[in-house]
Amino acid sequence: MIAVDPPVHDPIERPLRYGRQDRLGVRVLALDESGPGRIVEELGDAAEADHVAVVVPGNDNDLGNYFDQKRATRPRANAATLLAEMRRQAPTERVAVVVWVGYRAPRGFGEAVMRAPAERGARELVRLTRFLPASARLTLVGHSYGTVVCGLALSRARVSDCVALGSPGMGVRTRGELGFAGNLWAGLGPTDWIRYFPRGYAAGVGHGPSPLRSGFGTRVFATGDIPGHCSYYRAGSESVRNIARIAVGRYERVSPAGAMGAPAMGAVPPGRVVA
Repeated sequence: MIAVDPPVHDPIERPLRYGRQDRLGVRVLALDESGPGRIVEELGDAAEADHVAVVVPGNDNDLGNYFDQKRATRPRANAATLLAEMRRQAPTERVAVVVWVGYRAPRGFGEAVMRAPAERGARELVRLTRFLPASARLTLVGHSYGTVVCGLALSRARVSDCVALGSPGMGVRTRGELGFAGNLWAGLGPTDWIRYFPRGYAAGVGHGPSPLRSGFGTRVFATGDIPGHCSYYRAGSESVRNIARIAVGRYERVSPAGAMGAPAMGAVPPGRVVA
């Protein structure tokens, strides 16, 4: 991988400069220490990987809390769990996970209904996918507001799969508006409050319907009995197993929603819509 120079500066958010380096005691692909800060960390060797998953978190994530050990659901811990599961699912293949806290994530519910942060983030996320090696198979894994960022990036991003976890909507009204010919997956935990998120969409406010809505064209997978909104990467859960199966292309092993954790046979059906 080579460094990618940023284009003309965004008046609100300076584009990141991508290039591998050791900073803050970890291997980063990009770092912005201004303001709340942004960081893109590499777990494993993305330059040599057969499969790369890009973890895109939602609200209230930035460089300032990225290394906070008290946050059990911090993105880098989730990414490490996913990487370990990908290695279990594909032990003979090379895998990596990129933790992308590469946008100014919204703060709280009031900002989370706004589309603008996702639009700016989507532009940056597209740049990351073009920086990562073309030889690798890329999967975007968005959680919560991160699924809006992923949705708005899909028409220009170089990815084969997108996984939406606990999504408030993907910034579009229909699957066709995504402009994405790859595989779109979604999971919703049994007690995730996001199912009650307002589904309106007008004048830069709201994110459209749930990707689990009937007819949206999403493959819905089982999450198992995970609690709340932030447990999709819980170690040993059916949720993280399915995310890893998707990320390494083991589609035939993905258990659809309603299957009680039983692996699907052959093509993965849309499954039971919960939202």
